[in-house]
Amino acid sequence: MNKQILKILIAIVLTFVSSVFINGQNQPSTLPIYSIKFSSESGFTVYSGNDTTSIAQSGFSNEMMTMGWAYLSITTNPQFEDSLQAEAAGYIEGYLTYEMIWQCWYNIFVNEYQNQTVPTEVVNWANENVGYMKQEVVANQNDPYWIHIGLVLTQLSGMVEGYNAANQDSSRQLSFLDLILINMDADLGDIGSTFNQSSSSSDIANFKKSSSKKSMDHIKKTDHCSGLIKLTDDLTELYSAHTSWSGYIDMLRIFKSYNFKFSTTSKSKLTLFSGYPATLASLDDFYLLDTRMVVLETTNGLNNNDLYYLIRPESVLTWMRVIIANRLASGGQSWCETFERENSGTYNNQWMIVDYNKFVPGVKVRDGTLFVLEQIPGYIEYADVTNVLRTGYWPSYNIPYFETIFNKSGFNDETTDSSDYEAYEEDARSQIFRRDANKVYSLSDFQDIMRYNDFQNDPLSRGDAANQISSRFDLNPPTSEDYDAFGGVDSKVTSFSLVNQLLVIAQSGPTHDQEPPFQWSDANWSNIYPSIGMPNLYDFGWVNFTDTSYTY
Repeated sequence: MNKQILKILIAIVLTFVSSVFINGQNQPSTLPIYSIKFSSESGFTVYSGNDTTSIAQSGFSNEMMTMGWAYLSITTNPQFEDSLQAEAAGYIEGYLTYEMIWQCWYNIFVNEYQNQTVPTEVVNWANENVGYMKQEVVANQNDPYWIHIGLVLTQLSGMVEGYNAANQDSSRQLSFLDLILINMDADLGDIGSTFNQSSSSSDIANFKKSSSKKSMDHIKKTDHCSGLIKLTDDLTELYSAHTSWSGYIDMLRIFKSYNFKFSTTSKSKLTLFSGYPATLASLDDFYLLDTRMVVLETTNGLNNNDLYYLIRPESVLTWMRVIIANRLASGGQSWCETFERENSGTYNNQWMIVDYNKFVPGVKVRDGTLFVLEQIPGYIEYADVTNVLRTGYWPSYNIPYFETIFNKSGFNDETTDSSDYEAYEEDARSQIFRRDANKVYSLSDFQDIMRYNDFQNDPLSRGDAANQISSRFDLNPPTSEDYDAFGGVDSKVTSFSLVNQLLVIAQSGPTHDQEPPFQWSDANWSNIYPSIGMPNLYDFGWVNFTDTSYTY
């Protein structure tokens, strides 16, 4: 038999086996379904049942205590105008998830703002930014880019309405600005740094201090996530995965599926992503699109204070630009071209766009399978790096790949603190990936590497629980500067066979493969950080998520 045909047959069999294995663990969970309608007299009404004539239908279940995730799916009806679809989608999400939204806001407000009034500079910046976008939406009514920006703003406005309609406690009412702040939380580290460059007022100093869980001075604390794209040796499978790093106060999670049937030009209607209460973007980030693309990132951060002056409100923040790029892109090249518009210079990441349409299992990996984009204020660089992937894998670990980005963002500066400097190839995770990535032969191998932390026995960790694929800063000695309730807070994996099923496998919480599970009661973490809505013990397994259900 022709070897090429044999490889294709093997790939088909593996896809079938994977499908049986994944889907056979449990029957899909039965979700309560809700629908939403609108009348000029009573406004929006959310009611039980799957009414396909309604503006939108949503399935929602809060399983934080049993699997570490809530699950939300929203499907809109193309018979209604785009703006009504967007507003209804936001309303029904705000209405159904209002308790988790409040818990998320409380945890952020108490921790990052130290339970004080949000600094005036932050409020003014956010208002100017929203004002700029609304102005551009009005001025560019035939541009799909700005039309979709308007739909995102409408969806968020609807979420505020739905939240406040469901919430019966007047002391817990939230505003549009409050939800804007939640959504721009990942961008705020860089925005806050611009204030610190130009102001010495006490409220800004406090903001910088309180936001340090998102952008700590020490370079290890600016790390945010590990990513890996892995091609199997026989070319039969292509895996994509992401492990988020964050403060453990962020472990209130919702896995979401948005299926928006807008008439405005868009390539993707359906998006599956790991998210948070009130957020319209992943913020991790990890997305599976119905265009058969997977989008993920790890944060590079910014070590050059001279670039902060380029960050201005007259831009579109990263959390929103990724939503628009996901919707409008037909492939890696067009994703990068769309994302490049209106660069805010905030939340500066390495983005990976995996186009599974370019992958022929058992045969070839076509050009365009993997694009990588990196951003800093005032500059974006991207390229097709499929040639690197063909050698076996693409790793991502918070150090820029492109030399210009590496240098301009300050990663080449060895003079500030020699203990902070690491070349691209010298990072501990870079070395772990070099050692272990090509030992991945199966889906379970791939899941294991993304949850890996054996810092006591792995010489590459140098005894530091942070120097692993899924970090555990909480396991370092309390006297260490790298001791904190911070680290890998989840992992998400998918593959060619799973993409074909619109399926993502995810695990919530710090890794416990080689280490003990994290508990808020350990070391009195719950007395230091707010954690309402979360379980005490994070000892959860893998969960299978599709656009309509989950199993665990």
